[in-house]
Amino acid sequence: MVTGEDRLESATTGARRLVSVLRLVAVALVVVGFVGWLVDHDGEVVLESPYTLAFGVGVACALVAIYLGVFLANRG
Repeated sequence: MVTGEDRLESATTGARRLVSVLRLVAVALVVVGFVGWLVDHDGEVVLESPYTLAFGVGVACALVAIYLGVFLANRG
């Protein structure tokens, strides 16, 4: 029989996995965006570049991962 504690542990494990994936995606996108700026545009920020989008999405993923990490730490 599945108890409430088992469900809570399963949800917490899934949430921690999501935070880990978001961290990995954030690092990858920020690095790709930054290196793309350096290589293609000589360090100049060009808003029409797909690297700008990658960098922005990477920063957003990092912020979401931080928020979820703090939320999970204060949960219990």
